[in-house]
Amino acid sequence: MSAADNIQTMKDMFAAFKRGDGAAMLKCCAEDVRVVIDIGVGQIPWAGEYEGHAGLEEEQRRMADAIQIDEFEQLDFLASETKVAVVNKCEMTVKKNGQKVSLPRFVHIMTFDAASKITHICQCYDPTDLVAALRQ
Repeated sequence: MSAADNIQTMKDMFAAFKRGDGAAMLKCCAEDVRVVIDIGVGQIPWAGEYEGHAGLEEEQRRMADAIQIDEFEQLDFLASETKVAVVNKCEMTVKKNGQKVSLPRFVHIMTFDAASKITHICQCYDPTDLVAALRQ
């Protein structure tokens, strides 16, 4: 598929995330999607590696248990026929202590198959403030 198709898949995925529609999120992903969040492993509750739709659902559950997303805005999309990088702004609240955390440049990098389904998800951001808030 084209870069534009992949961007549309990302827009659909983020719209589903914002409205809490897990089923619609899964429709954007291949059955064997792999989620790799290797930032803050052991410190961020949802960090780790996940396989398939069940893995993505588990990662989302762990994240929802720990934080509330207050703002999630897509600032830019950089795309090719196989990858999309999305620059996001994310504001959140840590549920256990009410600490507010801002990630002004939170990047998702997604890989796509020929059907414009997401096969690989990774994230890039500075976790310093998030880890500090989670420790309190």
